Amino acid sequence: MTNWLPLEADAETISRQFPQPLMALAEGTVPALVLRGAHPAADCIQLMARFEERGYFSQDTLVKESQLSGGPYLDLGTSLGRVGADREKFFAHAERTHALFPRLFDGLADPVQTIYRNLNLLAGGKSVQTAKEPDGRRYGPAIFRIYHGEQGHRAHIDSVRRRSKAGYAVGRFTHQFAGVLCVQKGTVGGEPTLYRAKGEGEIEGVLERGEFGTYAEAHDLPRVQIELDVGDLYFFYTENVHEVPLVVRDRTRVVLAVFVAMSPEDEQIFVWS
Repeated sequence: MTNWLPLEADAETISRQFPQPLMALAEGTVPALVLRGAHPAADCIQLMARFEERGYFSQDTLVKESQLSGGPYLDLGTSLGRVGADREKFFAHAERTHALFPRLFDGLADPVQTIYRNLNLLAGGKSVQTAKEPDGRRYGPAIFRIYHGEQGHRAHIDSVRRRSKAGYAVGRFTHQFAGVLCVQKGTVGGEPTLYRAKGEGEIEGVLERGEFGTYAEAHDLPRVQIELDVGDLYFFYTENVHEVPLVVRDRTRVVLAVFVAMSPEDEQIFVWS
């Protein structure tokens, strides 16, 4: 199998090695940029205590807290994928998230700013900002994803440009990425897996049929698992196939995640959830 390994370093070191770090991801030079200890672990632990005080791990909370959404996992924040079918609902939800997050982080290091600050260092001189529409309406800045029990994501890609949300302003960009900050480590064995395989052409059909696992084995596709400790942050190219395995978790996995969109010729980088 091809030697395809993530680059682990701080953002300044990565930007010296690659003048355009995000393009190194898009071109498959490296599968991920991993920034160990990017956010204070002690602040993550305190933030988790706040979540527990508010009942953010309980399905019962869903009827009380407008920023939580259910399904096979819980989201705390605004998801374009889940809410974006109704534009008015989506942007109203996003404004509530912008109001909620500063209260959640009061007295702690802001984990959203940790992601944005490091992304700025990896942006190759481009301007990083929360995504917005031409009329000024803002998207959600980031989203907490809370995994209970046997939950994950099957092999898939993410691309608003190629999906139904392309009518949004973020659909204008050529490339899409994700940033993931570990807030609480889950059960070992449920680490995300990244494949060196763009979800297009033949592979697109394989994904639709749910046959990617067999295909990946037959073609010996390069892959890596990214194991994160509390406070670690990584970025990867979401148009490569990736998955979060379904495992029985006896410890809840919590991450703060963003999507990132850029085009080589565009001076802006949009970030959203």
